[in-house]
Amino acid sequence: MMKFGVKELCRSLLVVVGIGVTQMSWAGRSNYQELYVFGDSLSDTGNSLVATTAQQMVPALPPSRSPYASYWQGRYTNGPVAVEYLWDLMNRKNGSELTPSLVLDSRVKKSGVSFAFGGSTSGFSTQSPLGFTAPGLLGQVQLFNTLLAGKKAPPNALYVVWSGSNDYLQGITSTPATVVSNVAASVRQLYAMGARSFLVPNLADLGLTPFVQVQNAGPAFTQLSQAHNALLQSTLERLGRELPAARIVSLDVFALGATVVGSGQVSTELPALEYLAPGTGAVDCLFRNPATCVDVNFNTFLPPFLFWDVMHPTTQAHGLIGSAMYRALQNKP
Repeated sequence: MMKFGVKELCRSLLVVVGIGVTQMSWAGRSNYQELYVFGDSLSDTGNSLVATTAQQMVPALPPSRSPYASYWQGRYTNGPVAVEYLWDLMNRKNGSELTPSLVLDSRVKKSGVSFAFGGSTSGFSTQSPLGFTAPGLLGQVQLFNTLLAGKKAPPNALYVVWSGSNDYLQGITSTPATVVSNVAASVRQLYAMGARSFLVPNLADLGLTPFVQVQNAGPAFTQLSQAHNALLQSTLERLGRELPAARIVSLDVFALGATVVGSGQVSTELPALEYLAPGTGAVDCLFRNPATCVDVNFNTFLPPFLFWDVMHPTTQAHGLIGSAMYRALQNKP
């Protein structure tokens, strides 16, 4: 079997979706010097791990330390997440730091910060099913405002707002109007603080997740994802007219997923953890009992699976999304 890594996947994606443009034709802006991210486990670069370590949870979440290391360095996957790939592309180098907000002191001093928490929803606070309380999207925005200490948010930074999946997956609501309203409120609040450039991805197809599939609820969650995304798109268009000088870039993650799955670029056959640690229960240990998670080899060969566990994408899939984020910034006037 041919080895298929992140770079190869990203290169193939550009061909598939027809966005292989040259640098000379880039119409938009992608060279932001600062990046601030708000969201859930798809963008968490270590906040949950820092918080649960401080709470002396064993294992700290997501389980990233031996003998429970089924996840990589505090990410809910096997490597960097999408916004880290985006940050690398923005900086034109590998390994750019995207600091978890919980390791900051009283001021925002880093140029790249993630305020995202695994398990969080779009509201102010979330009681995670995993046993800890995390600030929701609106709570993360308020935390950012507190760390600004009365100063304006950097107007030339990029602000990524990506939230909503857990509102539905945790059964908190099945009403997109509630979730989209929270996303819009977070954009308005960041704008009032001084932010002007936003990247707001929509939801992936939640119906594809193994977590939903085993409940025979795939079609219902696909429909819910589509309803959320349609309302989010119209809301973002309205915000673009409402907020003077705001640049709001959207990304259709749902369509991206359909493209790469439909073209065979990634496989939904089984989650990668079941491929790497068959029969151990690692594939759902995070949701069942984190103390049953096992060490896995993150450096071993891995086919291009879409899912790492029963809910979260692989870092290979994150790489595709990060590349698409970057292209969206370039293509938006």
